[in-house]
Amino acid sequence: MKTKEILPELFEVERLIHEYQGILHSEKLGEVSNGKFSFPIYGLSLGSTDPKAPVFGLFGGVHGLERIGTHVLLSFLKTLLFRMEWEKDWEAFFSKCRLITIPIINPMGMALMKRSNGNNIDLMRNSPLESSGKLIPLLSGHRLSSLLPWYRGKAGDAPEKEIQAVYDFCQKNFFQSQKIITLDIHSGFGFKDRLWYPWSSYTTPFPLEPQVLKLKNLLDKTYPYHIYQVEHQSINYSNHGDLWDWIYMDYLKSSPEAHYLPLTLELGSWMWVKKNLWQVFSWEGMFNPVKRHRYARTMRRHNHLLEFLLKATYYHDSWSRILTND
Repeated sequence: MKTKEILPELFEVERLIHEYQGILHSEKLGEVSNGKFSFPIYGLSLGSTDPKAPVFGLFGGVHGLERIGTHVLLSFLKTLLFRMEWEKDWEAFFSKCRLITIPIINPMGMALMKRSNGNNIDLMRNSPLESSGKLIPLLSGHRLSSLLPWYRGKAGDAPEKEIQAVYDFCQKNFFQSQKIITLDIHSGFGFKDRLWYPWSSYTTPFPLEPQVLKLKNLLDKTYPYHIYQVEHQSINYSNHGDLWDWIYMDYLKSSPEAHYLPLTLELGSWMWVKKNLWQVFSWEGMFNPVKRHRYARTMRRHNHLLEFLLKATYYHDSWSRILTND
């Protein structure tokens, strides 16, 4: 079978790489294989090559069942690349700012329609971090058996290839920058679209919570009728081995005074299920909009947020200076 049939999302990534070569820089971060299929993991970048430039990072597909996150990411990227062809202001913007992305962190899981990767390991529970937060049995991560969901892997094992690739890509692209926002797009929780900020692994306040609250204030003032519930992730649950807590903690060791906000967009998939109960009988339906009009709405409703975060990364000094946390 061809890639377009097995994993159309990867086919679309490769199409963009080919169509926008010279503008969109790509690198193969690794490859995953199960003996039958083999898929590359691509990292893409756009804009300034200055290692100290502000960086906005977009990530999706860490859970193979949550295809919608990759679709939202690619929809924004395609729109942005096309706009750059005729909105020449973007040239000046990206001469001083960089966008990086891994659209499909877990291509094997996506191809096989699994939450986990090809080794039955949940990549969002696989980092070395141990949580001291509000833990929920199994869901927060466990080492009991790979036959159960949310399996972390064996204690002492090296991180899975996919999340090591994310870590290395981030280290290369923004560990020297002082202004970073990353957004990891998920689905499968709640009736509302939530914008989560860390920690997932700790009960202590996130060190840059004042900056997050200023960003929330900026979002509220820029788009007063936005749809997002901005909240601390651990209000809902904590988990062991959180990928972004791990990257943030290591980043902090080299840049303790910097401003890095790792955010998660958790799309409220329960609303799709509520409006179309037949989806509950499909694993894919539990995490993605099935009805065409709901899919189209999802594709268009988040572009404003992603562009907002891109520009908030670049103009960090302006809004962080003038806004309070009210």
